Amino acid sequence: MKRDFAVAVKAVIIKEDKVLVLSRSQKEMEASYMNSRLKWDLPGGGLHFFERAEEGLQREVLEETNLHISMEQPIALFDLIKHHVHLCIFTYACRWKAGQVHLSPEHEAFYWLTEQEVRESQLPHWMKRDILRGFRVLAQKMTENE
Repeated sequence: MKRDFAVAVKAVIIKEDKVLVLSRSQKEMEASYMNSRLKWDLPGGGLHFFERAEEGLQREVLEETNLHISMEQPIALFDLIKHHVHLCIFTYACRWKAGQVHLSPEHEAFYWLTEQEVRESQLPHWMKRDILRGFRVLAQKMTENE
């Protein structure tokens, strides 16, 4: 029995008062080993061996969206063992620094949503939770810097 371990990083990217949410392409969903039914996504992906989380997240965000970000702090850890794979996903609160969204083939659409739109959306519970944490973390950091 083959066993594997994977580490991934995801970004809750906030630009002004909106967060970036992605819609996965059908091809990407079909190729997914762990979750072939989840349409919604946050930017990010798997780390390479010997790649630090910050480097990997910035690389993945740039590859998937063409955006430059600053990482503020970790906000969630997802830990799952399924089909002989142990997956850990670290999600970070991030600020948009520069760039316009240009999607890779992994995604077919993107949305910049306000906090209220996230609350009213049909996004998965875990995604709403992480996005709302990201809004809180960045709001708190802004207050501390004033």
